[in-house]
Amino acid sequence: MSIELITFLYFACLFVGLFLGLPVALGLGGTAVLFAFIFEPRSLLAIPSAFYYTPWNHVLVTVPLFLFMGSLIRFSGIAEAAYDAVYKLIGHIHGGLAMGTVMVCTIFAAITGITPPATITMGQIAYPSMMKYKYKRAIAIGSIGAGGALGALIPPSVPFIFYGLLAKVSIGGLFLGGVLPGLMLASFYIIYIGIRCKLQPHMGPAIPPDEKFSVAEKVRAVVNIWPFLILILVVLGAIWGGVATPAEAAAFGATGACVINLIYRKLTWQVLRDSLETTLKLSGMGLWILIGANVYLNIFNSLGCQELVTSMVLGMPGGQNGILVMMMVIILILGMVMDDWAIIMLCTPLYIPIINELGIDKLWFGVLFIVNIQIAYLTPPFGFVLFWIKSILPSDVTMGDVYKSVGPFIALQVLGLTLVFIFPQIAVWLPNMMR
Repeated sequence: MSIELITFLYFACLFVGLFLGLPVALGLGGTAVLFAFIFEPRSLLAIPSAFYYTPWNHVLVTVPLFLFMGSLIRFSGIAEAAYDAVYKLIGHIHGGLAMGTVMVCTIFAAITGITPPATITMGQIAYPSMMKYKYKRAIAIGSIGAGGALGALIPPSVPFIFYGLLAKVSIGGLFLGGVLPGLMLASFYIIYIGIRCKLQPHMGPAIPPDEKFSVAEKVRAVVNIWPFLILILVVLGAIWGGVATPAEAAAFGATGACVINLIYRKLTWQVLRDSLETTLKLSGMGLWILIGANVYLNIFNSLGCQELVTSMVLGMPGGQNGILVMMMVIILILGMVMDDWAIIMLCTPLYIPIINELGIDKLWFGVLFIVNIQIAYLTPPFGFVLFWIKSILPSDVTMGDVYKSVGPFIALQVLGLTLVFIFPQIAVWLPNMMR
């Protein structure tokens, strides 16, 4: 059998398994074992090494620590406190609550490093509040979805950790690279909401004039969130300033989250248990996917498929830009049907040899990669954020309502990706400044 046909069947077998509902880790590992057994039995010897060496990578320590920090903070009341602050500060302008939702999601993303917490938490807090003040669903749901998706991009982003591990790129540099694109997208969402609600006031009515707040009340609301802002600045500042490694900063962040919960009297045994359980589940899922991806790619290389894929891609018309666009399109399509961690662990080892051949900055490519993934989170029909939102909204909200609400925000995400593509300095300026 030709190597071209083997490569095609190798990918086809994986995606058929995933579409049938096979767990990602099992789909990756099972496909690899099947093809190794049929075509290259000696390559089965690479499987035990993947199980042994993968968990021992020191970079992986950061994942459970950042997840634990985010899980603890989720119970601390940060979302409620931050939303109360924006409600009092900008609720009196049209679209203020939706703009505030994006702001809170941005803060939440900078604490949790993943997408689900901000999406689910703000769906439970912000959506009822916006409905109370007669906001249209298109603005309310869209602001929650787009803001929640920022968790994949704004540091300390767990997807950046996995990409940096596989691509051998500085985690701190990637975190810096995600700052400006993340803030740029958040600004796009806020500006869009503000302009639309100004032109169409019924989309996001201002809170009633009789609900006024004194300067003291506004200041008090802002002061309530200062411990969380300090935690973000200290954790990320320690990494960027070279004071601590990402693992050390993650450990400090987890400790800080415990202290904040103690200060706010939120650290109960149930909260600790739920946080540890969430951390264990997500870390275990990520580790199994990483092991499965390593097995899949080890067999892929031993069969000679990587060389074929690299030569075929490099021979495509359109040159470097054409190849990059093709890669972005593939990531976007995969994002509709696969989890972001699985996409990173599958595509990064396939793409990096090509990126190295082209001489492209792996940090810049990593930022493009993750910006694309958070677009895929919102893209119908299978964008994962869409289903998380639907799961926590009232039953009268249909999937069609969710799909319609995210359209303008997807357009803004594509605009952001295009700008980072055309102007790489958006991603690399800050990391270069800090070197």
